[in-house]
Amino acid sequence: MSESNQKNIKVIIVGAGKAGQLISENISKNEDSALRVVGFVDDDKSKLGTSINGAKVYGALSEIARVLDETQADEVLIALPSVRGGVIRKIVDNDINRRVNYRILPRISEVLAQPYEEDYLKYIKKVDAVDLVGGEISKSDQDDLRSKISNQTVMITGAAGSIGSELSRQVSLYGAKKVVFYDWWENGMFDLRNQIIESYPSGDFEFIIGDIKDKKKLNKVIRQFKPSTIFHAAAYKHVPLMESNPAEAIKNNIIGTKIVAETAIRHKVSKFVLVSSDKAVNPTNVMGATKRGAEKIIHILAESQHHTIFCAVRFGNVANSNGSVMPIFERQIERGGPVTVTHKDVTRYFMTIPEAVHLILKAWLMGENNDLFVLDMGEPIKIYDLARWIIAVNGYIPGKDIKIDVVGLRPGEKLFEELLVDEESTSSTTVDGIFKTKNYLSFDRLKYLSNLTFLQESLEDEDFDNDDIREALQKMISTYSPSNIKG
Repeated sequence: MSESNQKNIKVIIVGAGKAGQLISENISKNEDSALRVVGFVDDDKSKLGTSINGAKVYGALSEIARVLDETQADEVLIALPSVRGGVIRKIVDNDINRRVNYRILPRISEVLAQPYEEDYLKYIKKVDAVDLVGGEISKSDQDDLRSKISNQTVMITGAAGSIGSELSRQVSLYGAKKVVFYDWWENGMFDLRNQIIESYPSGDFEFIIGDIKDKKKLNKVIRQFKPSTIFHAAAYKHVPLMESNPAEAIKNNIIGTKIVAETAIRHKVSKFVLVSSDKAVNPTNVMGATKRGAEKIIHILAESQHHTIFCAVRFGNVANSNGSVMPIFERQIERGGPVTVTHKDVTRYFMTIPEAVHLILKAWLMGENNDLFVLDMGEPIKIYDLARWIIAVNGYIPGKDIKIDVVGLRPGEKLFEELLVDEESTSSTTVDGIFKTKNYLSFDRLKYLSNLTFLQESLEDEDFDNDDIREALQKMISTYSPSNIKG
């Protein structure tokens, strides 16, 4: 072993189970590795004081700060491939005032297409923001989906977006008979096409550049390829942008949804799944109001015909999606800060993109007409705390090495997100993490459609300004209460 390859990086392994033991063994055998395991922490009391490959199990996860001081370790390696993000957050929180490098064995869901091998070292990566949230996908769930999707022709609108692209990957992974990817975003579709074809060269795929508001194009595509299921993930979703562009939000999120759904009925598509948002609940912003408007369209069409099963899935923020706060924080940290947070008390629900999409697919399996599913997003997280943790996993001390600035709420932003309106209640389903509600707010369907027609026509009037649009939207969405912070 050369002097430059001496094992001079001292590592504490979190988790003294099979994964931790194998990683420790791999490290000790790998002469080119600079890592040296100096101890373990684990909540299993029976392991306390024992030795694994010459390294002592010092204590529980809550004692990691003491163990770091005692061993003078440089790095924390988390070997808990099935834990939820809450455990990772607690580990980081215990060390928040130390400059420590964090690495992790990824969740099994992050390597869906390639099961873990005995050499776990090849999977170890730097802890990032996504590791701080979300949960796990079971192997049995994957097998169940594979058996159900294999005979389906699936169409995905918004296929190149954050949720749409992961839907595209998972549906392709599970071997759908045919997948039709539909999106207007050429660059995103180019990247998606390369990725899908490279990963699944034997798949039957169509990549269509098109707008969901283009009735003729949609009619042609759905008539030609005859999808049995449509996942409608196309939407404008960025709250501040939609506050200053409400007409486009309405055209895309409500009218576009109506066009796709009506075309699905015309061609007798078996099932239509709307990807919705927790911002549809008691919305304070245009984006949320238009997503609730899209849900209402689904309610109306579900009741008006018997060919197509309509259902919707509502969930919160997905980690590292386009425009998510996480990559924004990462970029700010790379520049040396400050990290900007809108309010110290802002909280949000978070889920990883693979986890959210997996639950959408499970909801698709069980969905009956006019079902609205709500995903269990776990415990809400304070964005200010999230900023601290992300700074910490990048090897800095929050507030000391990287400053956090509180800059004030953005247009249309809530302090707290909700998953249900007051009149809604949920019942459990056969799938952990998915709840169902049919207690929709009662509303006058004809009046809603009449108001939508008026709004649609008014959008062509140059004198119909953003305040007029918000006022008209309020007449359609009774729970919409616009924020007094305008874009």
